[in-house]
Amino acid sequence: MMLELPLQSFDLETLSLARQLSEILTVALGLAISYIAYRGYRRNGSRAMLFVAAGFVLVVGVPALVTVVLYLVLDLPIPVVNSVGQVSELAGMAAILYGLWTPRGG
Repeated sequence: MMLELPLQSFDLETLSLARQLSEILTVALGLAISYIAYRGYRRNGSRAMLFVAAGFVLVVGVPALVTVVLYLVLDLPIPVVNSVGQVSELAGMAAILYGLWTPRGG
């Protein structure tokens, strides 16, 4: 038996705030991972870690920045903002995949 809570019982402002805080935490964690991967690159000279670091920046950092600049500052439509963010996410995922797929020492 599953307990069902109607959406009307939640305050939409609270849900919106929780979502925004979740987005901020996701960006912060992604950038922390990027920094740690970059430090690994600097310490070991591992090119693969550089791609992993750049990938995380492209996956979480750039879309957040794109949202702030394109939507909040330039007031572009959401589909445009989402498209630019998604291109960055795809490039980031490809960079992470390449970094993880690169042979050791590469």
